[in-house]
Amino acid sequence: MDEKKTRLESKGQEKGVKAKAAEVKDTVSEKGEEVKAKAAEVKDTVSDKGEEVKIKATEAKDTVSDKSKEIKENATVKTEELRTTAEKVVNDVLKTIREKQEDLGKTINDYTAPNTPYVDLVDTPTEFILVADLPGVEKEDLSVDVTQESVTITATFPAAMEGEDVDYIKRERGHGEVTRTLKLPEEIKIKEARANFEESALTIKLPKILPETQKLEIN
Repeated sequence: MDEKKTRLESKGQEKGVKAKAAEVKDTVSEKGEEVKAKAAEVKDTVSDKGEEVKIKATEAKDTVSDKSKEIKENATVKTEELRTTAEKVVNDVLKTIREKQEDLGKTINDYTAPNTPYVDLVDTPTEFILVADLPGVEKEDLSVDVTQESVTITATFPAAMEGEDVDYIKRERGHGEVTRTLKLPEEIKIKEARANFEESALTIKLPKILPETQKLEIN
């Protein structure tokens, strides 16, 4: 009786173990499916993240490309601005040099301008005769002004040769406008003064104001 009871209990336990095993197997199977679902979900998530990363990378690449293009354009603009500024500086320097050269030329011209006209002033009993040499001067570039006590000659001497291919080895001839005033030792008759210009020589005749004289009868 006891042995039979023992066998029945053993069979009952065996059935319980099998039931537990089946239950564990079902649980493991359910967990496996759950793991597979989670894995698929993770895979999808990773795939989505991968696509998102690719999109972000593409956007970043485009942004970098745009920035690079912008930098190049800015660099080109800056280069042009620098070139323009440099050209302006060079032009300003050249302009200043030309102006200084012109000022220097004017200063040199002041020193080299002729102090002519050279003149001879001749005194005769009735008049003064003034002769001036004016080589290269045209009649229209010459003027004479007289007062009762002086005579002023103004003449413009022609400019020297100029040009890029002209290089002076020696330069002594002056050019430009000159004026010379001569004081006369006696008063003259302005209305009777005469001037003649021929073959680069100016001749001016200035009649003197002679004192009136009267011969007295001797008693």
